[in-house]
Amino acid sequence: MRVRVNNKVSTEVQMGPLIDCVFLLLIFFIVIAVTKKSIKELGIQLPAPGAAVSEIKPRDKDLVIRLTAEGRTYVGDREVHQQGVLDAIRDAHARDPNTRVRFEIDRRAQFQHLFPIMDQLKHYGLNDWSFRVQME
Repeated sequence: MRVRVNNKVSTEVQMGPLIDCVFLLLIFFIVIAVTKKSIKELGIQLPAPGAAVSEIKPRDKDLVIRLTAEGRTYVGDREVHQQGVLDAIRDAHARDPNTRVRFEIDRRAQFQHLFPIMDQLKHYGLNDWSFRVQME
């Protein structure tokens, strides 16, 4: 069986819509490049690279809780167990309901020891916490 092919009909790729898309993208990127402002023009003061590493000293009335890599817990400078931490939280709340709590945590410490302490702090309404992870 012989099939006749009509050679008069040509198939061409329409380049008009493709060129339109390319020019629209080109215009978009040119407009963005022209209107972009540099950081200096915006007037933003970025911090120096070493500004984040500063020594923060706790206030005298702050409650400092330390967690070591070995799982020991300290309140101030004395080692305590779970009940001792809860007693310290209760005493700090009795002295000042707005006491700040500062956690100093070794980077290798297991954080499961931290969650009961945080629950107790929330129970007493002590919500001003800060964390410091010791990298050494």
